[in-house]
Amino acid sequence: MVQAMFTAEPELRYSDGIAAERTMLAVRVNAAALQRRLPAGWESVPYEGDDLRGKSLRGANVLIPFHEVYASRSDDGTGGGTAQVSYIAFVSQARNLATGTMAHVHWFTYTEEPAGVPGRYRDGKLARITRSLSFTKERRGETRVRQIVSAVGDAGQVDLSLAYEQGGMVVWLTADKPNLPLQAANDPDVVRWYQEDQVLNVVHSEPLNIDQVTELTFSVAGELADVFDGSEHVVAVVVQRPYMRQVYVP
Repeated sequence: MVQAMFTAEPELRYSDGIAAERTMLAVRVNAAALQRRLPAGWESVPYEGDDLRGKSLRGANVLIPFHEVYASRSDDGTGGGTAQVSYIAFVSQARNLATGTMAHVHWFTYTEEPAGVPGRYRDGKLARITRSLSFTKERRGETRVRQIVSAVGDAGQVDLSLAYEQGGMVVWLTADKPNLPLQAANDPDVVRWYQEDQVLNVVHSEPLNIDQVTELTFSVAGELADVFDGSEHVVAVVVQRPYMRQVYVP
């Protein structure tokens, strides 16, 4: 759903991949607190522009994808890790002040996978994650979805309760090469390039006047309360089901 480009693409090698689904919230949060979460020399850049990305997420400065991973593979083609891992990431679009480079900065993760702490982005914290997902279809072409996710860590908690009707805007996107760099906030040497094949269902977007959502309750407490101080506002909800991701590194 999101895309940014470095000024010069490095030579890349395959690292890993996943087959998954995710529900992504695009949220507008306390800008000053968010800036303090980013590494020195980077500034937060809220979404804007006339492309699909800019139009649908306009004004949001944090993306929160709720992932459910069904399969993974390493650079040697083998699987690994716990089956059906759940994790919640916090990512912000940002600009490098020295170079003008745009990227997405990965600055926090809750994961139920012990091997994911601190994880590839050096920001993972262990949490107990519970999840329920149900589909109701009584008439052709009409499917209602209800999703509940809770992540409870030692120092914080995230809760999401969401109900929506499938539809709104549906887009199938396929990238022919790695085109989305993610920079680790905690380690400037970590940059991972994503190549994604995904079906996007935009079920809520205030800028596009799309609203298939019938229920939305979202809260963050504890160690992230500086960023999520009660003034946060959900700008968009994008469901990516199915979702295939290949990752490359320099």
